[in-house]
Amino acid sequence: MGHAGIALSSNRFLYQANPASYASIDEHFFYFELSTRYKSVGYSGTPISDPTQSQSSDVQFKKIALAIKPKRKWAVSIGLLPFSTVNYSFNGKKDVLGTPITTDAYYEGSGSTNQVYIANSYSINKNLSIGLQASYLFGQIQETETLSETLTDSSLVTNRNIFLGNLYFKAGFQYKAKLNNKWGIAIGGTASNKTRLRADYALLVKDGNTTIINNEFYKSNYFTLPVTYTGGIAAQYKGAYTFAVDYNYQGWSDLNYKGINYSLVNSTRLSVGAEYSNKLTYLNQTYEKYFLQTGFFYNNSYLRIAGQQLTDVGATFGAGVLLNRSGLGLQGDLEVGQRGTTVNGLIKEKYTQFNVTISYRDFWVSRKLKKYD
Repeated sequence: MGHAGIALSSNRFLYQANPASYASIDEHFFYFELSTRYKSVGYSGTPISDPTQSQSSDVQFKKIALAIKPKRKWAVSIGLLPFSTVNYSFNGKKDVLGTPITTDAYYEGSGSTNQVYIANSYSINKNLSIGLQASYLFGQIQETETLSETLTDSSLVTNRNIFLGNLYFKAGFQYKAKLNNKWGIAIGGTASNKTRLRADYALLVKDGNTTIINNEFYKSNYFTLPVTYTGGIAAQYKGAYTFAVDYNYQGWSDLNYKGINYSLVNSTRLSVGAEYSNKLTYLNQTYEKYFLQTGFFYNNSYLRIAGQQLTDVGATFGAGVLLNRSGLGLQGDLEVGQRGTTVNGLIKEKYTQFNVTISYRDFWVSRKLKKYD
């Protein structure tokens, strides 16, 4: 739904956008979800000199999540989610300090940051729920700089390994109300405070086959994550049609990260989505057979390069089905979009992403039945 979901909740599926949403799952059941995604990217712009090198693709684990409801008003979820990824390579020129000389340089980076989380959600009353998610962020980033043989008889290669880790918290709320027999409305919001991630660096410098520096504890530093606020509103018509709008804000400007020709700026994203759900009523119980979704998003990213704040705009299409009697559910979604610009010698990305999610729900505690003599 264009990444909209702050005000959404379900008794059958897990919404990770807002920790308050877990309060809506059914009691006596456990929930399990596993998903992965495939992404293909095409690059364009003046710096792309070789068209055969303008495509990339990868497959990434998306999430594994579990949830239960130990009490009627209290729900708990645990899981593993990706938080961010690093994947780049480019050529450039590097100045030699103290001289007018420049040399060819090749830069490459890879790695990821993940989060292990536990979220608690509680229903204050039939309309209002709150939630708190505590995560431990951890990961590794490898940065490599290779200088050409212009300066020495062999290539000079510098490897930096960065190991990240720290706690990260997100709080949220959801309020739902029935307007009349046809319409229902929900609002939601989340907030995360500014967080410092501990970063331990290891450094390896080699001139050809000769090791110049090998320091496994080169230095310790911090990466800072900005304050983040999100808000969303959703409306449902006749229990079948859902419309949702989300707004996301990240305050990167306060961190004062700047470099040559780039800076970090405040990021905002607007998401709009819609869903049609086909449901079946049997013995006074309502079951969802399948659903169809679509959405749109527009994102002003946190990165400004050469005076251009990079944008990300795209559309999403999704569908899901519940397999009768097995407790299994299957979901698939397609996302297409473009990021960046070719203005001022920059590079534009056009990407296609496909996600697949498998869900499973079953009893984890038997229902207590009344016995009669």
